[in-house]
Amino acid sequence: MSNHAGSYMLNEVITILDRHQAFAGMDETALRAVMREIVEMAKNEYDCNQGEILEGVAQQFHLCYYCLADNDNPADELCPTCRVDWD
Repeated sequence: MSNHAGSYMLNEVITILDRHQAFAGMDETALRAVMREIVEMAKNEYDCNQGEILEGVAQQFHLCYYCLADNDNPADELCPTCRVDWD
């Protein structure tokens, strides 16, 4: 069973940090790496749900909501590969 409360709390923390521009000085590659590390740690160690963590924020970090691949399509939370698989 997934740790939904932890997932949503982490999403809120990421949103708060972003609102206060905590990530402003980071280049895109470093930012993606930090987000991936946070999501992987939350998934693997705390049974959080990556979709819930990234809901509403995946696009601004240019990550695929589903597979964590780079996603430079700002109109979609899914990368092209996952979009094809999802449809």
